[in-house]
Amino acid sequence: MEGYSLAEAGYSYGGMRVIAFANEKGGVAKTTSCVNLAAALAQRGHSVLCVDMDPQANATLAFGLDLDAVEAQTHMLLMDPRYPLERSITQTGIDNLDIVPSSPSMNMCNKTLEYTKSVFTKKYDYVMVDCSPSLDLITINVLMAATDMVVPVQAKFYSLQGMALLAETVASLYEQLDPRVKTLGILVTMFDRSTALDGVIYKLLKDKIEKEYGDFLFETVIGKNIAVSETEGSAKPIVLLDRSASAAKAYEAVADELLQRLARAS
Repeated sequence: MEGYSLAEAGYSYGGMRVIAFANEKGGVAKTTSCVNLAAALAQRGHSVLCVDMDPQANATLAFGLDLDAVEAQTHMLLMDPRYPLERSITQTGIDNLDIVPSSPSMNMCNKTLEYTKSVFTKKYDYVMVDCSPSLDLITINVLMAATDMVVPVQAKFYSLQGMALLAETVASLYEQLDPRVKTLGILVTMFDRSTALDGVIYKLLKDKIEKEYGDFLFETVIGKNIAVSETEGSAKPIVLLDRSASAAKAYEAVADELLQRLARAS
C-alpha cells in the first residue's frame, strides 16, 4: 500500500488489545517499559497477559520465573500449531497479571518459523508483548498478530534509525501479508535530566518525530533512575516495588496516557 505510515488502522480480538513493544535498537528499556506498564494496568484492575517473545527472556526473569523450571515455553506456540496457549500461561504472583514465559530455546524458531496467530480462549483486556531487539521472524510474527505498537527510544540521534527500520518493515509486511498493527506512541526512555545534551537532543528528536511521523510522542518521559536497575533481581517491576521512585511515577503516568490513546484508537 502506498503511503503507509506508522498509524495504519488496526483491529482487535473481540475488544482485546495486543500491544507489541518493539524497536530494532537494543538497550532502550523496551522490556522495562513492557513489564512496568503491564503491572500498572493490572494494578488498575485490568486483566493483563505479558508475552515474552525475546529469547533473552528478560521479561520472564523480571517476574522472578526460573527458566529451568518453566515447562511450557513461548517457542512451543510458534513451532507447534496444535500447542494450546493455556499450557504456556504462568501466574506471576501479581493480581490480574499472567505471563507466557520465554527461554533461549526460542532462537530455534528463527530457522523454521512461519507466520501464525495464537487463538486466545481466555479473555484478557490487554496482551503486552516484549519483542526481541531485532527485526527477525519472531518479531515479524508479533507485528502480524498485534493490534497496537509502542516504540521505546532513547533521546539519541541513532534512535530514529531503529524507528525508520521498524516503519519500513511494517510497510513491507502490509504490502505482503496485510497486518493491522498501528503505532500507539513513541516513548522516550532513560532520559538524563542532569545533562544539557539530552535536553537538546530530546527537542530535536521531538521536532523530527512530529514532522516525519505526527503526534506520536508520549508526553511523559522516562528518566534515568538507578532504582530501576536495583530492582531487576527483585521479581517485581518498579511500579510495584517502589512507588515513590521517579521511574515508577513516570510509568504510572504513561499507563494513564496509554489507556487514553487506546480509547481514542478504538
